[in-house]
Amino acid sequence: MTELPPFDEQLLRLTWEIEKQFPGFIDAYLGPEGLKQETLAAPRRAPAALHDDLLALQAEIPALPVQRQVHLTAVLRAIETTIRLLAGEEIPYLDEVARIYDIQPIPIAESGFEQALETVYNLLPGPGTVAERLEARNERYYVREEKLLPLLDLARQETRRRTLELFALPTDEAVTIELTRDRPWGAYNWYLGHSRSLIELNTDLPTSALTLIHTVAHEGYPGHHTEAALKEKSFWLEHAYGESAVALLHSPAAVIAEGIATTAAEIIFPNQSYIDWTLEVLLPAAGIEPFEDAAEIRALEQAQRVRRYVSGNAAIAYHTGHLNQEQTIDYLQTYGAVSPRRAGKAFEFITAPLSRSYIFTYTSGYDLIAAASQGGPKHAVFSRCLTELILPSQVANLA
Repeated sequence: MTELPPFDEQLLRLTWEIEKQFPGFIDAYLGPEGLKQETLAAPRRAPAALHDDLLALQAEIPALPVQRQVHLTAVLRAIETTIRLLAGEEIPYLDEVARIYDIQPIPIAESGFEQALETVYNLLPGPGTVAERLEARNERYYVREEKLLPLLDLARQETRRRTLELFALPTDEAVTIELTRDRPWGAYNWYLGHSRSLIELNTDLPTSALTLIHTVAHEGYPGHHTEAALKEKSFWLEHAYGESAVALLHSPAAVIAEGIATTAAEIIFPNQSYIDWTLEVLLPAAGIEPFEDAAEIRALEQAQRVRRYVSGNAAIAYHTGHLNQEQTIDYLQTYGAVSPRRAGKAFEFITAPLSRSYIFTYTSGYDLIAAASQGGPKHAVFSRCLTELILPSQVANLA
């Protein structure tokens, strides 16, 4: 077993103790395998005992470097909140989000959704509601399942090439892409360590060719895979920080990770040029004939940006008791302009134990990077988030 300082070893043991009671809490693990197996083999401990361990760690946070101390303080606050939830404590929903993720979500006015829906309605010809028009339009770009992997690999090669022009990745890094089913998410990066990732695309719902470049940039280059590989090298392999050997879904680091991932395509495809690449390269490879030009796709994409906040609004309304399940699914369907099946999938995500509060990491992470960039290029703020230990509450000071 790799020798670790007592603080780092106890931190990793505590995360595996929580994982035993909250499967999926640990998203990726790079640390000593023996420590993991020993902890998993031991009898499950009560949340009260885990809380005692947490208090001991909070009293022993390393003082230097200062930024590590600040970061660890927030990470341990998130872990403490998770332990309290495991113990059955009822924490007000927005307090839960704030304590875990170092953010303060605010609902978006429905008038913004309504205006966006009206714009989309006017941009799309044909009969039916906005949702029906969008579905009819999206159907034209759906990719047959047998063509998905070749197209994903094409996107992987292009996003990797562009990322390497901007960032120095480890020489042995690699990404594998597979298809899966019966998942609450659309796509996922499983970081395997040693600069390797497995990306899975869920085929429960049809996949549009227009979204593939976003998916691969988000999960791979320069998104989750890129961040994980760079931070593994800097903070685990070079500095042996225990907290960098474990990626937790309940952590402020998740906001930074999703901010990076949701901004990723813009970094390597300036001025929405991923649309041009998709039209010129990906659609011909998919055997799909576009029925819109790049300007029309840009206008439609811009009009729909506010819809990314619908799930967060729905989560707040549901978890604060303002909407029941049926009403929440209706809200998702109405303001998200999606089919009942897609609304049901979204509800599954915002109510699953691990993702019910995670839903805000996407919009908050993106907005933090955008705000810190002050309307200009996002590369500088993006690069610091990609390579430094940054808390969400600190992003505003990166510009």
